[in-house]
Amino acid sequence: MKKYIISTIVIAVYSILAITACDKSSKDERFTNDPNSWVTVSEKSELLEDKAVKWDFAILDGWTLANQGNDDIDHTSIADNADCEDNKALRIYTEANSQQRKKVRTVKQYGSGLYTWRIYISDLGDVERVSIGSWLWHDDEHELDFEVGSGTSEERAALQLTEDEVIAYITCQAHPWVQQKVRIQKNTWHIFQIDLKLVNGKYFATWLIDDVSYAAQQLSFGEDYPFYIFCSIENLKFIGDTWPYKDNYGLWDYTVYTPYLYSMEPITPHDPTNPVDPEPEPDEGETVTWNFDDGNIPGGWSVWTSVGGDGPAYYGVQDGYLNLSNDSYCTTSRITYSTPVGFGKYTWNIRFPALAGAEKFMAGGTLYTSNESNGYHTISITGWYGSDDERSRLGATGNQLLMRVYSEIPAVDKNVAVLTPDTDYKLTVELKKVNNKYVFVWLLDESVMQTLNTTYGPDNITFLFIASAESNRAWMPGYDISGKYTAKFNYIEYTVY
Repeated sequence: MKKYIISTIVIAVYSILAITACDKSSKDERFTNDPNSWVTVSEKSELLEDKAVKWDFAILDGWTLANQGNDDIDHTSIADNADCEDNKALRIYTEANSQQRKKVRTVKQYGSGLYTWRIYISDLGDVERVSIGSWLWHDDEHELDFEVGSGTSEERAALQLTEDEVIAYITCQAHPWVQQKVRIQKNTWHIFQIDLKLVNGKYFATWLIDDVSYAAQQLSFGEDYPFYIFCSIENLKFIGDTWPYKDNYGLWDYTVYTPYLYSMEPITPHDPTNPVDPEPEPDEGETVTWNFDDGNIPGGWSVWTSVGGDGPAYYGVQDGYLNLSNDSYCTTSRITYSTPVGFGKYTWNIRFPALAGAEKFMAGGTLYTSNESNGYHTISITGWYGSDDERSRLGATGNQLLMRVYSEIPAVDKNVAVLTPDTDYKLTVELKKVNNKYVFVWLLDESVMQTLNTTYGPDNITFLFIASAESNRAWMPGYDISGKYTAKFNYIEYTVY
């Protein structure tokens, strides 16, 4: 699912962590992360119990199949179960040795209110890549999740999990990005809830498991983004170390939506959508290359520009290249990979435009922290005009550019090479693994230009994988650009470590 801005690629980030802290005596020992996340909103609101909608899953009226991956095979059934209120449960399963993502969702969308799922967490295999999910989705940037899985061996060791425990991942995919990890028992029933109040017209989200609040966050959007309700079993790479060696399942006794007094009426969209079909997740050691020979933006990548509906004038695929353009009106155009990344090798094969002079244009690749709650971290490798002193130091002449390598934490900001316009270059950032910490390596055409040790790894920080062009930033040397410039990307590549 997912997700996904930058100190060098600017995006508005709204993060207002709330408000009033609970008495610490109410904090459950399974809570594992930032104590600010278990605060609760101070405003009180009235739930309209008489308007609650309850699906007890004796039948699937009001729900529809929503599998990901262009998969129309139905893995849902109604199962007899004596532990359920009506002796019936929704059962969804995935098969062994697959990357199946099996889901159902409501036909309607809902706004503020209390969302409740009663779920049986089955005997998920140790470090298997399988998740039992209960979540809300409008699009990939407006998504609130419970994903329950074994976790990786490193996560399990860090959280000191016992054999009968798994991890409940609590996530808001963006606006702002939030993640918490909670230890829970498997082979038993749990009640998961997402409480969405409105505070000044924006959602205030609280995630609860078995009546204990584990995370709360003021979001920067409200009922303009109503949600489908999802139940799912998905074989997801991030949630374990190995693809499942057996079939796995989850059971849902019921799902309930209870509105507040002020909640919007549920709607049935005229043009319903599902999460975008994903590219298969690569395994360790595998290299995935995205080229643009078919004339399309590849699956698994999303496009964003600073000019909203006018954006298509500033990106596109032509003659086998991805074109990302800027001028005085559009100051950012970029594409972002759908899944946060960690250890690996990231390559952007790029051709830079010829600038008219000392103008503020920059293009290339960026890895930007996906979990901002752990602090802002940016890594980039880009070409730009640069300052006169740096151009003189490196011997740049005419319309040649400088290659800039940048890291926010630890801090590095250097110009390391001269680039000639209208020439294809292979820019690479490698995130090597040393004692489970990142070592950053910047390369130009496979030659090492800069290395940097860090004190953190993917347990703390994962990254968004981005290709971009941007212009007219106040911190850029030179003058505002005088025309439209286009960076041309021949391919983008990712090797998983």
